[in-house]
Amino acid sequence: MLTRSKIYKDEVDWLIAIASSSDNAQLKDEAVEKLRKYGLTQEQIEESYINLDSNEAQEKAFNKSRERQTERNEIETYTRIERIKIFLFAPFELFKNFNNGLPELYRLNYKTKFRERLLLLIAGTQFWILFFILSFKYSEYQSQKEIDNTDIHIWENNKIR
Repeated sequence: MLTRSKIYKDEVDWLIAIASSSDNAQLKDEAVEKLRKYGLTQEQIEESYINLDSNEAQEKAFNKSRERQTERNEIETYTRIERIKIFLFAPFELFKNFNNGLPELYRLNYKTKFRERLLLLIAGTQFWILFFILSFKYSEYQSQKEIDNTDIHIWENNKIR
């Protein structure tokens, strides 16, 4: 989502701090990759890190970056395919180990995603309940129809003899 939204200096500063000082190689590579997407070279990253050398500047960049990410999370939505998957697998998602993803979405301030997921889980569960009830009723109806259409005239004649 970061590529669609406005790039803020403090977010770039935070990525530079991670790329230059992190001990975690995977995290470091990910930060460098994002910085390269923004058009920064290795020399620019190193120069900027020298300017950010104080812990206060890094902490300020981190806090602003986190605030902006929280703002972005608030309006993020699911893609159409994700919505369909949530709807179709709603009962499984809702009851699997009672971990349906809602608490994490709420905690990370994904307000729109939280509402979407909650509604999709409820609607999907209701859909499957209705589907099974209607399937059962239809099979009962078909069985009763078969019983009603059975010609018992031959059985009655055999019974009388």
